[in-house]
Formats: sequence, structure tokens, C-alpha cells
Amino acid sequence: MAVPDPSTGELKVVVKFLSALRDRTGVGEETLSLPAGATLRTVAEHLAQRRGLQVPASEIMATLNGRGWSQADQGLDTPLQDGDVIHLFPPISGG
Repeated sequence: MAVPDPSTGELKVVVKFLSALRDRTGVGEETLSLPAGATLRTVAEHLAQRRGLQVPASEIMATLNGRGWSQADQGLDTPLQDGDVIHLFPPISGG
């Protein structure tokens, strides 16, 4: 279960938009104040409504504290903790 800030009952999560997603959204990062019990799904819904981003998606890579969302034990139902950091960026390719 997420650990809320005792003074507000909320937890704060930082979302960082990298590369082309920074250009697309017009912001480099955003701090979300979320209710206790918030999950990756909560963030995905916020990103869809506020930023027009569908996450997860093949054209957007998403990590939670350095691990891909697809690696999260509970998928989109993974609970968030105060201070978590989410990075969003386009897939990287090269050769």
C-alpha cells in the first residue's frame, strides 16, 4: 500500500518527460499529488486526460524507479510510494 504524507493524506510522484515526449507535452517534469492507494493505473489515467498520452503503449516506454512498467509485479495495479519517479520516453533504437 502507498505511504501517504501524514500531513495531507497524499503521496507525491514525479513524472519526467524525456526527449520527444518533453517536446510533445511542453513540460520536462510534473509532480503529481495523488491519494493514498494510488497505482500506476492512476498515473496512466492522469496522463491520458491531462497530457493525451496512452501509457502503456508501444510508442512510449515507461519506468517506475528504473524498472519498466511491464516488469511491475502487479502491472497497472502496482501501488505507488511517496517519492516514486516515473520516466516516460520514446523507444530507443540503434545499430
